[in-house]
Amino acid sequence: MIKVEKAHEPTVATEVAYLPAVAVFKKDYDDEVRVSVVRDDAMLFFRVSDHRDRDTHEFFLEFEGKRVGDLNQMLEQVMGHDRRHARFNLIEQITPGDAWTR
Repeated sequence: MIKVEKAHEPTVATEVAYLPAVAVFKKDYDDEVRVSVVRDDAMLFFRVSDHRDRDTHEFFLEFEGKRVGDLNQMLEQVMGHDRRHARFNLIEQITPGDAWTR
C-alpha cells in the first residue's frame, strides 16, 4: 500500500491586540482562512460583540494601520504570500444613536 502524505498547509502565526485588554489573542491559522474567522475568534476571546444600545458598537480588524474592509479575504490576500506572521488590532467603532430613538 502506498502512503500518500497530505501537503502541509502554510500557517500564519496570528495575533490580535485589543486596547482595553492586557492579553493578546494568539492562534495559528492556515493562510487560506478568511479574515472573518480571525475576527470572530478574537471577539470571542475578548468577550465582545457587535451590539446596539442607544449607540451602535461595531468591531473591525486593522492591519498595518488600515481597516480590513473585506472580511471574506483570506489571510494570504491581506498580508501577502510570503509572510508567516500577522498582527491585527481589534477596533471598536461607536456610532452615536439618535437621542430620540429608544
